[in-house]
Amino acid sequence: MGFRFVPARFDEFCPAVFWAVVGRRGLTGVDHITVLEQSDHEGVLILTTDRPKQHNALNIAMWEALRDALAEARNNRARCVVLTGAEGAFSSGGDWVEASIEGDEFIERVYGLTHEVVEALYVLPCPTIAMIPGPAIQAGLELALACDFRFAGVSSVFDIGFTRFAAPPEAISEAMLPRLLGLEQAKRWVFSGERRTGEQARTFGLVSEFFSDDSLRDETLSYASELAKGPTPAYASSKTLMNESFEKPVQETLAAANRLETRARRQPML
Repeated sequence: MGFRFVPARFDEFCPAVFWAVVGRRGLTGVDHITVLEQSDHEGVLILTTDRPKQHNALNIAMWEALRDALAEARNNRARCVVLTGAEGAFSSGGDWVEASIEGDEFIERVYGLTHEVVEALYVLPCPTIAMIPGPAIQAGLELALACDFRFAGVSSVFDIGFTRFAAPPEAISEAMLPRLLGLEQAKRWVFSGERRTGEQARTFGLVSEFFSDDSLRDETLSYASELAKGPTPAYASSKTLMNESFEKPVQETLAAANRLETRARRQPML
């Protein structure tokens, strides 16, 4: 199997495939999610996509490992989770080279895993931060959007990409982009499919904080450690209510809030 590249154009048409293929040496090698169960900041769990030669393109083994890591974080009651990528790249998206080799049934399995991971990250009952150096493309962007906060470095690049395939974005993009950018700006980005720099992403409200690449890690972990010291159950309840407020009528959200407040008065949420 071979690929014929058109320099300076192929990456614009299909960035996830471009980043997955460049530097690729077959389908073997060690591809994994590195889970640091505890960082230097107590209570902070760091999940690192670790496939730097492919700019951390996500293959099925990595999706499975990330799913399992998030389940473990939930079961162990992690107080804050930081998601990032190794060696200057958040994630260049799904590994479409692997998918093209394996066929349609495999692709359906990957889509199912992707949705499972994104949902697990979105509802995780503790604060989550996407620490974004370099590219956050397609599925990588989906993961970033599923986090509560997005801290980006100067080198960060955001690419929704799907419209260049005449395909709609994933559900998390359609749900989150109007909230973060406003409906008109979200449509504009989805329809154009244009790539956004970190500076542009900050201007449009996609990025929570913007730092130099050298300070990104320290700044992110400093904030994460502060969150980890806080009342995690209360954060979890607030997160659930705020997330669901976009999905339910106001009356239902108020009723749910009242139930949680009653429970909190009976049992302090520390």
